[in-house]
Amino acid sequence: MKRSLVFAAAAAALVFAGGRAMVRAQDDRPLDPKVIAWDKGPDKIDVSKYPAEMKQRYKIYADLCSRCHPLARAVNCDFVLEDEWERYIKRMMRRGGRMISPDDAEAIFTFATYDAKMRKRSLYETKMAAANK
Repeated sequence: MKRSLVFAAAAAALVFAGGRAMVRAQDDRPLDPKVIAWDKGPDKIDVSKYPAEMKQRYKIYADLCSRCHPLARAVNCDFVLEDEWERYIKRMMRRGGRMISPDDAEAIFTFATYDAKMRKRSLYETKMAAANK
């Protein structure tokens, strides 16, 4: 699985670097207004109708994503395409050091992309149509 290799390579780079992630202080720059709006939105996803596997992955997503920022940010963001989520998760792996393992990253990615196709279907279809032009 190509994405697993990408996540594993990112994790290996962190370990090779002594496990130290380069984390820039967030409080020295203002948040983007779009991010502020995401943070004010709902902080849960109703996964009651999702398959059992996705419910399990949601627990990982909710736990790890809420350790560094409000869960509402991940729930309400406008990331829906696979490459958007892949880029974002890689960035969170770098910022979080060893907090997000390659297996956790894969679980988060799988949940986030599934959820986007279900809960944010209209935005997903709009972005897919624009990407295919």
